[in-house]
Amino acid sequence: MKKEVFSLFLLIHVLCDFYFQSSKTAERKRTSFKWVLYHILIYTGIATVLFIIFLPGLKLKYIVLFSVSHGIVDIVKYHICKYFFGQSWDVKKEPRIFLADQTTHILLISIIVYILPNLSWASLPRSEIMSIVHSFDLSGKTILSWGIKILLVHKPLNIIISAVLAPYRPQQKDDKVNDKNMGRLIGTLERIIMMIFISIGQYSAVGLVLTAKSIARYDRISKQQDFAEYYLLGTLLSTIGAIGISLLF
Repeated sequence: MKKEVFSLFLLIHVLCDFYFQSSKTAERKRTSFKWVLYHILIYTGIATVLFIIFLPGLKLKYIVLFSVSHGIVDIVKYHICKYFFGQSWDVKKEPRIFLADQTTHILLISIIVYILPNLSWASLPRSEIMSIVHSFDLSGKTILSWGIKILLVHKPLNIIISAVLAPYRPQQKDDKVNDKNMGRLIGTLERIIMMIFISIGQYSAVGLVLTAKSIARYDRISKQQDFAEYYLLGTLLSTIGAIGISLLF
């Protein structure tokens, strides 16, 4: 029971902190406290709406605790970064800052879920939503599981991988502007296919996905050592992320 509630809380956090936060907001709140407050306000509003839609049986105090804890972490993060970095932003330290920030959020969500009273999973989601789910002969838990997995392997994992790879990215004069977005889309599709194979027990088929991806970049991999190492690091991070999320959810 706790796992399903945690997954739903995490799903709402991921939606609010990644999918309903624009890249402009994420960039500006690094150096502007006004944008930090703006993000907290948007996060709180959307989270409240999502909780009302999906968990109408949840008491208001837990929704407030969820939102306030997120806001406190973001405010503390802003002041810590401002104290140590000022107006500059160290790219090499960005992965550690991002991971520390999200780890803190997840720990606080875990604590909130832990202190929740024992709730019946069947009594939490709105009945109208569950009736739609059941009409398609689907399991609410299965949809929740795949929903959080797909959301995690897309934008959050792409941000983590990009942040880790940023200091090692080879400089190419002919790189196109849309190459980065294309690479992220390919990475997302690659991880989703991996998770499907893992879910049906076809573990050896995961290698086919990596092989197909490598063939497409073979010419550049064989000619550029720095790109080959960069590509290998990105592929390994992507694979670890897909496997780890599949095992957790």
